[in-house]
Amino acid sequence: MTNGLLLAVMVLAVTISLRPGTDAAYAEVEPESVEARGDRVVGVGRVIDGDTLDVGGVRVRLHGIDAFERNQTCDGPGGPWACGAAATQALKARADGRGLVCDVMDIDRYGRKVSRCEQAGVDVARALVVEGLALAYRRYSRDYVDDERVAQASAAGAWNGSFDRPEQWRGRSRR
Repeated sequence: MTNGLLLAVMVLAVTISLRPGTDAAYAEVEPESVEARGDRVVGVGRVIDGDTLDVGGVRVRLHGIDAFERNQTCDGPGGPWACGAAATQALKARADGRGLVCDVMDIDRYGRKVSRCEQAGVDVARALVVEGLALAYRRYSRDYVDDERVAQASAAGAWNGSFDRPEQWRGRSRR
């Protein structure tokens, strides 16, 4: 098998495995409920931006990724496009109004619970990275570096053009 065909098969397999789905355990989460079991938050998601959401009223920051900012644009073959809005919409499609299970890894300087979150058994942060709408946040974790390489190799999302890393974009936008 050629390298190009092997890469295409790998990307297809990862994409299929990341499709949003339903699962009985997640479907039973009531919209207004939230449970804090030790280092776990379980509840219904409400998306704030591409890497932040409320889970049953608890503010959660997705662990290990840095999504494009809400007003951020990226350059693609057809010109600039709203990669930040696309990241927010992709997270909404996976998490808004859906039951989430989030394992808390840390608490950031804003008091958000930095967590690895799953919806129906799918790691929502990983899905965003594979879709090219978030980057592995190497400053804090290397968990999604391989997923980022898959996205880059397949020219997924922002990898189909050029962009500023979200952290760099934030730094310039605050000046």
